[in-house]
Amino acid sequence: MKKVFVLLVLCATFACDSDENKSGRFFIKGNEALNKGEYNEAVRLYSEAIAINDKYVEAYNNRGVAYYRDRKYIEAINDYTTILLQVDPEFSDAKRNRVNAYLDAKRYEKALEDLDDLEGLFPDSAYVDFNRGLVYHEMKDFIRSIEAFNAALIKDEGNPEILINAANGYFMLKDFDKAEGLLNQAEMIDASEPNIYNTQALIETSKENYDVALDLVEEALKLDATNPYFLNNRGFIYLMQGDIVKAGPDIRRAIIGASDNGWGYRNRGILLYMQENHEGAIRNFERAEKLEGKIPLMLDYWVASLKALGRTEEACEKVQGSPDEIKPKTKAGLSCG
Repeated sequence: MKKVFVLLVLCATFACDSDENKSGRFFIKGNEALNKGEYNEAVRLYSEAIAINDKYVEAYNNRGVAYYRDRKYIEAINDYTTILLQVDPEFSDAKRNRVNAYLDAKRYEKALEDLDDLEGLFPDSAYVDFNRGLVYHEMKDFIRSIEAFNAALIKDEGNPEILINAANGYFMLKDFDKAEGLLNQAEMIDASEPNIYNTQALIETSKENYDVALDLVEEALKLDATNPYFLNNRGFIYLMQGDIVKAGPDIRRAIIGASDNGWGYRNRGILLYMQENHEGAIRNFERAEKLEGKIPLMLDYWVASLKALGRTEEACEKVQGSPDEIKPKTKAGLSCG
């Protein structure tokens, strides 16, 4: 149950009627550009279709998909909202697509509002519960996230993706036994799902079993070689093993592939700290915090970087202002009042 966008197409008879249907021609060409990953061109073509027919619901919808895939979430939200407010208030596909855009735009309450509306339309589908789980996970409300995934499992028993996402919630709560149990269930159902091995790698990394973790993330990468999150996790394992030569390329590729992932900047900050580039490390930690908030282990290296630069007062402020669960261990080396 990965994020799925409803992409609309036209029938062949409409496509052939090009003389009378200029907007349809633009729409079809827009779909071709979208399928090729040419998002700017797709947007241009859909906009041409809309300029001819400002009630062209399919063009608004697919332009929203093009914007989303280009990580222009606000523009995507605007297109879906235009459909619902000005064209067809009953067009549920636009609301489903808008949930995804709201989620990645970090407008979580709005995503939940749309899911509440959709629940009445899809009462027997796991879709709403699953997406609620995703939203709550991003909100770091892991207990409610797990509850939502469990509700989804009642409606779609044995779905490996739901099991993996519930396991991720237990992982964040450090309940590794429950996480591992769900991952084992998922593996019995579909051993080709790479996220099983990635999450298992995260668990072993948290236990500091880095050799085991490396084998697991390598298994995930065999199945999805360019996944930026898997690359980022392997880069972190390399860092913890002290291999900054191997860590560097993975972290760089991870940030290119997912530039809004705060964990990537945390890892690059740790890498720069190990390279004694403390100013660069701090800049990356600042960006990571802006994107993700407080990330485990990040404050340790942030404080250490500040200490290395002689900025002891700032280092003390970081220690004193950090939550207990991620309090930097480096505070012993500081003379804070």
